[in-house]
Amino acid sequence: MPIKIGLLGLLMLVCSLKTNAQEDVLFTNKQLKMNYMNPAYIPEIMKATFTIGGRYQWTGIDGAPRSIYANGKYFFMGAHSQISLSFLSDDIGYQYTRQPKIGYAFMLPIGDDSYLNLGIGGGLVNRGYDASKIDPANTKNMEDSYDLQKGTAPDAEVGAEVLLQNLEIGASVNHLLEGTENVKMSPLYSGYVNYYFDTSEWWRLSPSYYVYNYRDRWKHQIMVLFYYIFDYEWNPSDLFYVGASYRYAYEGSLQAGINLFPSLSLFYSYDYFFGGLSHGNYGTHELGLEIKIPQKFQGCFANYGKSKKYTRYTRMR
Repeated sequence: MPIKIGLLGLLMLVCSLKTNAQEDVLFTNKQLKMNYMNPAYIPEIMKATFTIGGRYQWTGIDGAPRSIYANGKYFFMGAHSQISLSFLSDDIGYQYTRQPKIGYAFMLPIGDDSYLNLGIGGGLVNRGYDASKIDPANTKNMEDSYDLQKGTAPDAEVGAEVLLQNLEIGASVNHLLEGTENVKMSPLYSGYVNYYFDTSEWWRLSPSYYVYNYRDRWKHQIMVLFYYIFDYEWNPSDLFYVGASYRYAYEGSLQAGINLFPSLSLFYSYDYFFGGLSHGNYGTHELGLEIKIPQKFQGCFANYGKSKKYTRYTRMR
């Protein structure tokens, strides 16, 4: 029988080791990670994009983090602008966080298949706990001892991306506001570099580096993905990918994704945790899907597709 940690034990561990606690959701898959972290992220300019996914952390441990994320983006070609709506639901033990957000991003063409994306976002952070999951006799003591937060506070974020031929560089700051006395927040700084090697007409290799800083703590992640390219009606696209990543000193991951149809993608990752909760921990599962709906307006920028090299918005050679 697997050994499980109860809700109270997990909470005591999280609160007594705050430097190792769940601070913000650090998704593994690119589709969730970049949507959630950077309001300047524009995945497509010819399609409306809807992404939904879940992260089920440390399976086998009662009260471990469970996160659900949904995001919708629509790009207005004539205005070079994107509007996005998103919602995050994050639970750990009997504590929860809910984050609805709205975002705006502006795209500025800066060269042949090169773009500068700037984004801002804002919303609310609602935190609380489900007292029905706690022994009523201990609820008050736990509130005093562990400073459980309950309330709603405004939130804001900014980000930027530079997209060059075969290269993507981005940076963002989440939780710009300090929050309130009942809902306290600290800025989360993040950045990434994605490179796409023109290795073959039918496959591509993409190494990536991600860095995060929260409360003066640095986290680093490296990732390598192998993409298989398929010519669908003379429109090259990524048929599937496989890969691996490593978060320095505490977590390794295996990843895979597939485009079932031109407009539907599925992706999955399995993370194995090397930290103090490895006993009774069966790993972290992340699963999601992405739907891309072509827009009726098919206009394009003056410099779109000139280089015939890989960019996020054209895969033609």
